[in-house]
Amino acid sequence: MVHTYSVAMSGFAARLTTDEARLMESIPGFLFAHVDKPLHLRTTHTPTLLGLNQYNSLWQKSSQGEGIIIGVLDSGITPDHASFADPGLPPPPLKWRGRCDLPAGFSCTNKLIGAQAFTVKGKKTPIDEKGHGTHVAAIAAGTKVPDAEVLGQAHGTASGMAPRAHIAIYNVCSKKSCSHGNTIKGFDQAIIDGVDLIQISIGKENYDYSHNGVVIGSFAALKHGILTVNSAGNSGPSKSILDNDVPWILHVGAANIDRHVTAMLKLSNGMEFKGMSGYQPDPSTAVDLPLINPGVKQTQETLSCQNGSMAGFDVVGKMVLCGTGYIDKIEKAKIVKAAGGAAIIVINQPWEGYTLNADPYSIPAIHVSCKDAVKILNDYATDPNITGTITFKGTNYGFRPSPTVASFSARGPSLLNGGILKPDVIAPGVNILSAWPFKAGTHEISNNTKSFIMERGTSMAAPHVSGVAALLKKLHPDWSPAAIKSAIMTTAYSLDRDGDPIKDDASKIDAMSGERDRASIFAIGAGHINPEAANDPGLVYDFINADDYIPYLCSLKGYKSAMVTRIVKQYVTCGRKKMGAEEVNYPSIQVSMGSAGAKNKTVQRTVKNVGEASAKYTASVVKPSGVEVVVSPETLEFSNVGEEQSFTVVLSLTGKGKLNKDDVLEGRLKWVSQSGKQEVSSPIVVTA
Repeated sequence: MVHTYSVAMSGFAARLTTDEARLMESIPGFLFAHVDKPLHLRTTHTPTLLGLNQYNSLWQKSSQGEGIIIGVLDSGITPDHASFADPGLPPPPLKWRGRCDLPAGFSCTNKLIGAQAFTVKGKKTPIDEKGHGTHVAAIAAGTKVPDAEVLGQAHGTASGMAPRAHIAIYNVCSKKSCSHGNTIKGFDQAIIDGVDLIQISIGKENYDYSHNGVVIGSFAALKHGILTVNSAGNSGPSKSILDNDVPWILHVGAANIDRHVTAMLKLSNGMEFKGMSGYQPDPSTAVDLPLINPGVKQTQETLSCQNGSMAGFDVVGKMVLCGTGYIDKIEKAKIVKAAGGAAIIVINQPWEGYTLNADPYSIPAIHVSCKDAVKILNDYATDPNITGTITFKGTNYGFRPSPTVASFSARGPSLLNGGILKPDVIAPGVNILSAWPFKAGTHEISNNTKSFIMERGTSMAAPHVSGVAALLKKLHPDWSPAAIKSAIMTTAYSLDRDGDPIKDDASKIDAMSGERDRASIFAIGAGHINPEAANDPGLVYDFINADDYIPYLCSLKGYKSAMVTRIVKQYVTCGRKKMGAEEVNYPSIQVSMGSAGAKNKTVQRTVKNVGEASAKYTASVVKPSGVEVVVSPETLEFSNVGEEQSFTVVLSLTGKGKLNKDDVLEGRLKWVSQSGKQEVSSPIVVTA
């Protein structure tokens, strides 16, 4: 026996032979069994970037999340890191029922109030052997740590989004992988222990919901009033490869931020390129070096500078061109250094576009965009004797455009869940400084309790939202998970700091003219999170009863009663009671038209007043191209807090009245308060 489950599902995880598993099937009351599958693990500046500060902000109003418990399901934690100290924090609430299983020499605190491990392979310990869980937990609710930096860069006070919230860690990952079975156990225990919300940056793309530990566990959490925040995945820019994209999970993509740790490359032909590097040696050490490109051999190994790929090339004392991919960029620099190389230019692949990282390299380095990479490679091909100098400009802020969608951030539309726009929102997820158990650029355990690193991923974006959700939970304890989710979604913004549509870092190389392309709605969802606005959304799209999702699950293509039963932990007979994804009371609207000749669609939504008791809202619509949109009624009037009003949206194709297969028409519905203070904004998507 490996695990037993009591809340997330009724059952257990065990090591069984095939014959033993078949024997189980003959036992009365047996429902299902399946083979466990692996899952994948998916600051100083971002609190300020998001408007969180000490002065009349969401931080001040919410006491920085004090008293809220965030359950983090991940790879464990580094308990003695300064980000998990508890200066002045009160004990956890009386409802807390968790335990602390830290090994000798470590103890829980009023910050880290619980630590448990549910791994099967390797040591069963809450101690983080990967770094991922430590990094994620500190983003969500790390204590403020002054003088944080990485190799002298990005200096400032490191802080989680909810720095006075409590953290309970549940290690559901071995050193090599995570699993559905461990994940369900983590959810099960977190619910029993009394967490207020769950942060999980783990997933597997397009995986059957009825066998998906995150989906099953998060539904159980929902039934207990607990919101789950999850990373969308790092499979971008390919479309329709998403993790755990069910409507009750708050699903988060990654955005780039306006902070660059800048490096400059100047070639002997006069061309200059701006990039990034977390390793910033003294500028006086900059020297002119000849370039060399092992990738001319056009093999996977030489293009990406893998171990042994330098053989046959004279790289000693030279600046080596290395493509991203296959191995970590930091490892590439180590390989180049071991071969005698003096510097490295890391070049993005076409699909990576403009997303750059400030990695802690071991030699002078610069990471450049795909657009610049093409120019550098062309210059080298024209003149193999070309030389270059890398200079370092330190940490800079205010980079434009900002925010942008990170190239790796997973995108919709969902293959399993058409009618629900995913991801829900985007949040900071590139070059995020947070706690780390190792020395920068190594896997050596750091003895410094103030060790930090800058990482990227939707794994980093999700805990930003978890922390914000904790602040909202503190201020609005009566809000349901759906209400918190709605507040975050309907107040998100879709324009960047210059007032232009948010751009996509993954802009195609053949379309590059110095400008990034506008990001698709399937990349940004409702938009970029706006914590201050989320505290006063005016109206929310609520969905209080978890069981109300059952008709929706029954409507999913190929999902029969037994599959839905596995997800919701109760016997279900789907029958005729079904609710299409388009009908879910969701804060976004996505409809399919044209494939079956449908020229119009009607959807209904219900909103709840959570603002002033007496309130009036008027509909404002940005129509998708070629689509007529009629909202009825056009005004909503409320006389009480908690009062609900319903409305319909009729979408009709105009013109030719037919959509092509790949057409995506985007619009937006806003309910604008009479005072103009609130804009309850929902994206509209029409596809074939």
